[in-house]
Amino acid sequence: MSLPWQVSVILGAVVFVGFKWVLPSIWATNLVLSSMATGLSSMAWLPGGLLLLIGAFAFVGQRMKRSKVLATNNRVSQSEWRPPAWASKETGKRGPLSEPRPDSDIRIEPSTNAKAKPTEWSLELIREIEWKRFEDLCQKFYEAKGIRCETTPLGPDGGIDIRIYQDESGNATSIVQCKAWGARYVGVQPVRELLGVMTHEKIEKAFFMTSGRFSDDAKDVAEGNQITLIDGQMLLMMLKRLPSAGQNELLTFATEGDYTTPTCPGCGNKMRSVSGKAGRPNFWGCPDYPKCRQRLGMRRAG
Repeated sequence: MSLPWQVSVILGAVVFVGFKWVLPSIWATNLVLSSMATGLSSMAWLPGGLLLLIGAFAFVGQRMKRSKVLATNNRVSQSEWRPPAWASKETGKRGPLSEPRPDSDIRIEPSTNAKAKPTEWSLELIREIEWKRFEDLCQKFYEAKGIRCETTPLGPDGGIDIRIYQDESGNATSIVQCKAWGARYVGVQPVRELLGVMTHEKIEKAFFMTSGRFSDDAKDVAEGNQITLIDGQMLLMMLKRLPSAGQNELLTFATEGDYTTPTCPGCGNKMRSVSGKAGRPNFWGCPDYPKCRQRLGMRRAG
């Protein structure tokens, strides 16, 4: 049942043909085996039909599992960092977004960060860090390990957040994609997009780092394509394996100032919470509106 359904179908066909025609033909000259082959021929439908039935059950089960995973990925992709329902979709994490509605229809509220500053690394802290600080934290982690690397500047990043250089060629030897999605799952689609970037850039190895978790389909794609998946729990373990001085240095960097309010993908300013009227969902808007019209959806809990 765990094998692809096609295996059972093919095996069922092979068994039926073998019992029905092949064995009677091979054993025709042997009196003992000939009678046995005749019996098997008359019963060929039984093992063949059983294998076909198993294949049918496997097909239904695998389709249901795939539908469930796709539905989960779809819910995740639509609930993380999305603009309001009345806005058009983003063209990219750092690309231009749809314009906010007129000032008369929204209310801008300054963000607050009144929580006490953390004194040690935890999974909760990693999941609270906003997207730009999370990218910079990942880059500084590699630096702390003695690896030369750099983050991509603000603006369209082409699916690359960090480039890693581990030889003297001057070309990146691997790339990193970062997703600060709280505790939510990264589905298979972002991993496939990273694979496409690897192919385009002619880079054989990549890392995908997230504060959340990865779906099973995402793990399957990464496993066979030289993509190392680092979820929030693994990142926490990696940080805690650093020497105490390195841990404290990264902790100070990660929690300096307001580390939970997202950075504007266009101009780098801290964004503000914007409340739409008539029950429209809140979102993050750039304080330099209308000069900068970037916006991000609110990160949902869960």
